[in-house]
Amino acid sequence: MKSYILVFLFLMSHLYSVAITKKEAQFKQTVSAVIQAFSNQDSVAINQLIDKKTGVYLLYREGVFDNYTHLSQIAFHDESFPQVMFSYAKGIPSTSLRYAKLPTYQCEPGQWNKKGLFVDTTKTSHLLSSICKSRNKLVPDNIEPKSIAAYYQLEGLSRRVVLSVNELELVFYVSYIKGKWYLTIVDHVTSDCSA
Repeated sequence: MKSYILVFLFLMSHLYSVAITKKEAQFKQTVSAVIQAFSNQDSVAINQLIDKKTGVYLLYREGVFDNYTHLSQIAFHDESFPQVMFSYAKGIPSTSLRYAKLPTYQCEPGQWNKKGLFVDTTKTSHLLSSICKSRNKLVPDNIEPKSIAAYYQLEGLSRRVVLSVNELELVFYVSYIKGKWYLTIVDHVTSDCSA
């Protein structure tokens, strides 16, 4: 009887390991596809990586306040503000993904403290929900608590990815929604030192 239990436990742990490996492979594929779509400014490719129900959030600074906008899709040819910021990553090359502490942006001298492609799976970034809370307090906006809670929940399903190569950068989040990774947030706040 003990041997059956041990065999069962071994099979279950093996199946769990395979599922984790598949999820991680999908994550890496999605990160690569997002970078390639931004580099090539390929609206069709990037929109296939955006969940139709969730959309994508663009974080940006306007004046002294951080702000966000929700989009159902990305159009790289749209030169209006703030969508024009999607063009900033044109031609960005990808590098090998490193699982490590994320680089930080230093306004002086105006660069990231590490170069490369990074994801930190040990931390969850809540930048979108923090922006909403700050806007309610300082602007004041009237962002509903249930909306902020939904953003917080989305961030809990997400991984923040930072790519810094030469003078180009791309900071984005991919979220695991219904068994698939999607692009959900693009961050242009972190490296904006204008305020």
